[in-house]
Amino acid sequence: MSVMGEATLAGLAASLVAVRHAGGYRFKVPERVLGQFTDYCAREGYGDGSIIREAVEGFLYGRHLRASTVRRNELVLRQLGEYARAHGWAAYIPPAVTTVRVRHAPPYVFTDEEIRRLFTVIDAQPMSSFSNKALVDPVLFRVLYGTGLRISEALHLTLADADTRGGTLAIRESKNGVSRTVPVTARLTATLKGYITAAHPDRQPGSYLFYTRTPGNPISQAVIYVRFRGYLADAGIPHFAGGPHPHSLRHGFAVASLRRWAAQGADLAVMMPYLACYMGHTDLRGTQYYLRLTADAYPEVIARAQIRFGYVIPAPVKDQQ
Repeated sequence: MSVMGEATLAGLAASLVAVRHAGGYRFKVPERVLGQFTDYCAREGYGDGSIIREAVEGFLYGRHLRASTVRRNELVLRQLGEYARAHGWAAYIPPAVTTVRVRHAPPYVFTDEEIRRLFTVIDAQPMSSFSNKALVDPVLFRVLYGTGLRISEALHLTLADADTRGGTLAIRESKNGVSRTVPVTARLTATLKGYITAAHPDRQPGSYLFYTRTPGNPISQAVIYVRFRGYLADAGIPHFAGGPHPHSLRHGFAVASLRRWAAQGADLAVMMPYLACYMGHTDLRGTQYYLRLTADAYPEVIARAQIRFGYVIPAPVKDQQ
C-alpha cells in the first residue's frame, strides 16, 4: 500500500504534480484536470487506494466535451494511472483512443498595402478621457509587427522587461517555458521610450508595459481582439474565419524578415536558426513553416528558398495533360 500523501487520490495527484514541477514542467493544464478528476471521484463516492475503470470512463466520456478536450484528459489520466501503479495502487490506465480532427486554416499574411492602411487607422484613434487605447495601441501593435512576439508575450511585458538603453525586450516564461531576450530596432526603441515617458510617468518596474486602467493590470487578449477587429473594419480589410487576427502580425514579421534576407542575398540556411531563436521556437519546424508561407505569398523568394530548402517547399507539379 502507498503511504503518507499518496494514500489518498488527492495526495497522489498532488504528488504527481510536485514531481512534474520538480522536473521543470509547467504542468498547469494537467494539474487542473487532475483536480477535476479528484473532485469527480469524491463527488461520485469512489474510494482511495485504487483507480477503477468505471471512475475513469465516467470522467472522460460521461460529459459532452470536445474531442480535443477528451484526448487531453485521456493523456493526463494515463500519467496518473502509471504513477498510481508505481505507488502500489491498482489503477486502470485508459487508452488514448479519441481521435482529434485538426483543421488548420491557412494563416493570413498581410500585404504591404494592408499593413500601411491598418497602421494609418490605428494611429488615427482620437484621444479620450474614457480609454487610453490611442496611446497604447499604436505602440503595442508596432511591437507585435516589429518583433514577432506572441500576443500573450507582449501583454505580459513589464517596465523592467523593456530596456530602452540597450534596445531589448525580456520575454519571460514564454509559450514553451523558455525565456529569451529580443533585440529591437533603434526606431522601435525610440517609440517605446516615448511611450513609456507618456504612459508611465512614475516608472514602477513591476508595472505592465501595456495596460487599460491601471499599470498593475495588463490588457486582456479579448480586449485586444475586439479592438483589432474594429481596426480591420475601418481599414477596409475583411475579417473571416481563420483571420486576420493579431497573431497575423507575428506571421507578418517572419515573412518580412525572410523577404528582406532573400532580397539582400543572405543564405537562408544560415539565417533560419536566428529567426527560430528570435521568435521563441524550440526547433526549426515552426520557422520552416514561415518559409513556406513566404514562398507562397511572394514568388520572388521561391528560387532562393528552393536552392537550400527544396525538402521543405516541394517544387510545383505541372498539370498532367
